[in-house]
Amino acid sequence: MLQLNTFIMKINSRLSATPILSLLTILTLTFTSCKKDNSVNEPVVYGDASLKVVNTVQGSLAQDFFQNDTKISTTPVAYGEATGYLTIKAGNSTISYKNTGSTTVNATAGLGLNTNDSFTVFYVSNANGSGGIIGFLDDTVAPATGKAKVRFVNIGAALTNTINVNITGGAALATGLQYTRSSVYSTIDVNTGLTATVLGSTTPISIPGVTFQTGKIYTVWFDAASSTSLNYHVIQQN
Repeated sequence: MLQLNTFIMKINSRLSATPILSLLTILTLTFTSCKKDNSVNEPVVYGDASLKVVNTVQGSLAQDFFQNDTKISTTPVAYGEATGYLTIKAGNSTISYKNTGSTTVNATAGLGLNTNDSFTVFYVSNANGSGGIIGFLDDTVAPATGKAKVRFVNIGAALTNTINVNITGGAALATGLQYTRSSVYSTIDVNTGLTATVLGSTTPISIPGVTFQTGKIYTVWFDAASSTSLNYHVIQQN
C-alpha cells in the first residue's frame, strides 16, 4: 500500500487530547483506536463512525476526501473549511486527500475507528511543504447550560515557537502547544474571550467571547500569519 508524506499517530486515550503524533518519524500514519477482537474465526462486523474533514493548507486547491476508493466528501473542502460530520465505515481503512477532480494523492493514512467514534482529520503542510494528515478523537458530550467546551490545535508549520492560550486577563487554557498537537478540552463560561500568543511574541490575537455559545463544543486551530503571529479558525463540533 502506497503511503505518501504522512505522520505516525497513536491514540493513547479515547477522549483525552494527549498528543497523538510523532514528529520524529514522518513516514506513515496509523490510528489505533480499534478494539481488539479476541474471538476465534469470527469475522469482525463494524458499523458506522463519524468523521469531520478539515483543510488547513494555505494555497492548496480544494480537496476531495476518500476512504479507500470511495469519495466521502460531498463538496470540495477549500483551505480554512471543515465539513460537517461525514458517515464512514468503522474498522480499518485508508483515507486520503486529493485535489478535487484529480487522482493525485496529496496525503494518505491508515485509519482504524470503532463503531460510533467521532473523529476530526486535518490536511496539513509539513515544514518541508509536503502534505500530511493528523487527527484526534472528538469529545461529543455537550457541556452544561451556560458553558462551552473548547480545545486548541497548532497547525502553524511556519511558527518559530509554541502557542499559549489564556482566558483574556485570566487563567491559562493551553501552554506550550506544539506544532500538530492538540490541547485537552477546557470548559469555559459562554461569551468568554480568549487570547492566543506565540511564545516569545508580543503580538497576541484575540478570539471574541461571542464565539462560544451555551452547550456547544469547539475546536480552534491555529496556523501562521508569520513566523511569530497567528491566524485562528473555529470549528463547531455540535
